[in-house]
Amino acid sequence: MITDMQKEVKRTGEIITIKVEAPLSFSSALRRIMISELPTYAIENVFFYENTSSMYDEVLAHRLGMVPIKGKPVSSDELITFVVSKEGPCTVYSSDLKSEVGEPAFDNIPLVKLLDGQKLEAECEALVGTGKIHSKWQPCNVVYKQLEDNLVEFKIESHKNMEAEDLIRSALEILKNKAETCLIELESHVFN
Repeated sequence: MITDMQKEVKRTGEIITIKVEAPLSFSSALRRIMISELPTYAIENVFFYENTSSMYDEVLAHRLGMVPIKGKPVSSDELITFVVSKEGPCTVYSSDLKSEVGEPAFDNIPLVKLLDGQKLEAECEALVGTGKIHSKWQPCNVVYKQLEDNLVEFKIESHKNMEAEDLIRSALEILKNKAETCLIELESHVFN
């Protein structure tokens, strides 16, 4: 049972604190699911058409991949395409990533500085993945502490790509499905 929910909105995302009445093993499983099994979007493929900046393509692609993308995926094969086209002198920010269907969670992440005459033109594909694959798909940070027997306090910090409440609901749904699958498997082996 979840009690005593407190929500705080910060510049870097939402922080939600909850108390959960459950065994420590349940709390550990819930935390692991939140950080490693919730599907989110992240830029995975970057196609550079022109990059005359001082930053190598590989380094810039990595920086683009770490920009949180808003949205809760419906299926694992979804794709959001972003384009960026800028000419210096300027700083290219995450807000310069343009898409018809998606947007970065933060507008003010500096990606690369372009000097006079330098250009950046690229197309980026945001794919659905989980934190198990790479930390860029990790939707939140989660810590918990045991207050007393079967009472645990969670602190969940969203990376602003999903609402903190959605993170909890989705993690609980995944945990429920895992438990149901385990029961079905157990019953089929024990009673057959």
